[in-house]
Amino acid sequence: MCRGGRRAGRAGDEEILRRVSHGTLFFTMRVLDSKLLLACSLLAALFAGGCASTVPTQRSQAGNEAIREQDVSDARLEKEVRLALLEKLGEDGLGVTVEARGGRIDLIGAVDKRSTQELAEEVAKSVPGVSSVDNHLFSREEQPESTAVGKAVGHTEREVDDAVLEMRVGKNLLGEIGRYALDLEVEASEGVVSLRGTLPDVERKSLALKAARGTSGVKQVVDLVQVRDR
Repeated sequence: MCRGGRRAGRAGDEEILRRVSHGTLFFTMRVLDSKLLLACSLLAALFAGGCASTVPTQRSQAGNEAIREQDVSDARLEKEVRLALLEKLGEDGLGVTVEARGGRIDLIGAVDKRSTQELAEEVAKSVPGVSSVDNHLFSREEQPESTAVGKAVGHTEREVDDAVLEMRVGKNLLGEIGRYALDLEVEASEGVVSLRGTLPDVERKSLALKAARGTSGVKQVVDLVQVRDR
């Protein structure tokens, strides 16, 4: 081949290499641009997600506010029940732990008297806002009998005595305030009687308390009676 032909061939080869290199560079730049764009998109998505997770939504704010309000309501009800226990049952109520959950009350702990153990539930039920009461109290006054039979007999005798006293008080209430006595709940434990319910006026409430206190066998009356608003 002549010298001119070799030059032309070399020039052609160089042109091909130049074009190939330019195409490779162009392709490489496009790939890099695509990867950079993808990386930027991922970073933007992660940043947006992080911001969304740290900024509370209106729904989550409303939910947290509702929880706080319920906590405050439960704490207030616990204090009201504890106050009622102390006012109605005296210092023996200091041993009672009160837990409130949306109107449901748990009474937990140890008390000295069996009457406190049993009547604490009635006192708690008399507090406005209480929907139900679970009584987990136990009395230190309860002495274990020597045998299981003796324990059962002792418990039954006490229950019978309490039921008889409740009937006596109920009878006297009917005689004193008539049909309004049916609106009262009577509970007795070892001579301590609680009256819980609502009466139409102060006069009937006074008569009811007097009738209960005048009943044979009653040592103390716990007043849980409310007067209906007019």
